[in-house]
Amino acid sequence: MPSRFVRSWQTKGKHLKTLSLYEMGMLKTCYRCGGEFSTASGRLCMICRKPRVRVRKPPVNRDLSFREKQIAQLVCQAKLNKEIAFELRLTEGTIKEYLNRIFRKLDVKNRTQLAIWALRNIESAA
Repeated sequence: MPSRFVRSWQTKGKHLKTLSLYEMGMLKTCYRCGGEFSTASGRLCMICRKPRVRVRKPPVNRDLSFREKQIAQLVCQAKLNKEIAFELRLTEGTIKEYLNRIFRKLDVKNRTQLAIWALRNIESAA
């Protein structure tokens, strides 16, 4: 950590004032951890600037429910959320929630990956 006092002024052998880095505006307090750091700009220290690594817990149950399978099959048919909602008599927001839940369960990132997974793993009802 840098020294806290860097500027001293003396006149005719007498010590006038010593300013701290904080008083000069060079020492700041990190908003996240509360530690002190010196930098030209910014509100976070170097440690807090690094992105936090979030470890996702795997879902307990990777099996899809009946409704989730229905939605996955409709996604395979390239239907929009609005069309899926109309067909299943649900709201568009509910479809989005179902899709997010399915994405987390299957560890897929988008509808295309979901469609590929569904084609491989869900047997057609017809």
